[in-house]
Amino acid sequence: DGLKNGDSKLAKDYFAREDGGSWKDLTSAGYLLSNAFRRNSTAAPDSLPAVKKYKAFVAEVAKLEKALKKKGATAASDAFPDVEATLNEWLNEIELPSA
Repeated sequence: DGLKNGDSKLAKDYFAREDGGSWKDLTSAGYLLSNAFRRNSTAAPDSLPAVKKYKAFVAEVAKLEKALKKKGATAASDAFPDVEATLNEWLNEIELPSA
């Protein structure tokens, strides 16, 4: 709701922080979690469906972050539905409930 109302402080803080629960923390943990869903040990990580969906989610978040920096909260809010959709696809692939 903050982005819809033009408030970008929380989102900017989330991307800037480096502690647990920040975007940096999620990107590290998300890749490792996605990579854990292997059918065999010889498959390259980037060929795994969970990794592909995770990378699609990260790409949408990057678009949101770019919009936030260049155009502000309203533009970032417009990008949020795509982020949420790819997040839910990834969560489904790793057998977690939707956001």
